[in-house]
Amino acid sequence: MLSKIGVGVVGLGAIGIVHARAIKELEQETGWVRLTAVVDQVRARADDVARQLGAKAYYTIDELVKDPEVDVVTIATPSYLHAPQAIYAMEYHKHVIVEKPMATTLAGAREMVMKAERNGVKLGVVFQERYAPDIVKARSIVSSGGLGKVFLIEARMMWWRDEKTYYNRDELARSWRGMWDTEGGGALTNQGIHTVDLMYWFGGEVSDVAGFYTNASHPSITVEDNAVAVFRYRNGALGSLTVSVSTQPSNVQFRVIRIYGTEGQLEITDRSITLLATNQGGVQRAGQELKRDTVTQTENLHKLLFSSFLNALREGREFPVNGYEGMKSLEIIKAIYLSSNTNQVIKLPLNQVYVI
Repeated sequence: MLSKIGVGVVGLGAIGIVHARAIKELEQETGWVRLTAVVDQVRARADDVARQLGAKAYYTIDELVKDPEVDVVTIATPSYLHAPQAIYAMEYHKHVIVEKPMATTLAGAREMVMKAERNGVKLGVVFQERYAPDIVKARSIVSSGGLGKVFLIEARMMWWRDEKTYYNRDELARSWRGMWDTEGGGALTNQGIHTVDLMYWFGGEVSDVAGFYTNASHPSITVEDNAVAVFRYRNGALGSLTVSVSTQPSNVQFRVIRIYGTEGQLEITDRSITLLATNQGGVQRAGQELKRDTVTQTENLHKLLFSSFLNALREGREFPVNGYEGMKSLEIIKAIYLSSNTNQVIKLPLNQVYVI
């Protein structure tokens, strides 16, 4: 059991700042977590955040992984850096918690998992929506049989991402967002992956995938801004998914997941249960406002995730969302792309020869 855990945060963009602040709060609350260091190639940014949060400032990951006071590295850099930076940190026997997508290719994700196993370190993936209270409650209802046998899961994520203020916001955004090589995909891989993860978490292993993707309203990017797919789960249930970042007007954005079972149904709007109807318990409804902003992180779900992961590490347990678990949604998304490209139904798991 580790008595003290030092954490280093790599990448201090919007999500990296969320990481650093969450770890600092845990430091103040626990006494055994410590925000040891932060890393950013923009020196002024690293210095400023380090000064604010009482941590060391580094300008390269190379400096961080050689720090003996760092036990865990969290990675919140552009997507194409996730796999190589995670693998590099694990070579120095650091435990790693990496933002989604864990890699831009399935091959990269598999190599991350293998590296963690070979080096005897833990690898976790940030799917913080699993820690939203109503989503935890919904999972408990489903897994305890509260809806009977689940036979259908429907999900719609209808969001907006602006070309000027998101994809082309600045030089950094233009250097990686909206391109297959650096982002690994678009609306599915970046935004929709949380919804795919929840569909997997609620429904279990997926056996067959068919889907289509397109770019409908973002001419400056090469990846998809819309996708639809259908799944067959190994237990015989079906799933349907619609993902969009083209939704207008932009002040009417939402994500709805509806789960149907033989004894009832449950609806989650964004992260809140808005309908629970069962044969035994009647109908319960709750209102939910539509969102204007689906970019800003307003809930401290990252803190809940980090607390869960770091407690597991301290007690010698596996990370709750380990590399294998984090890879499931990425594999489903790659199968959607492959299905659209080949006009075929794709069976999972994907053959190891696919380097996508």
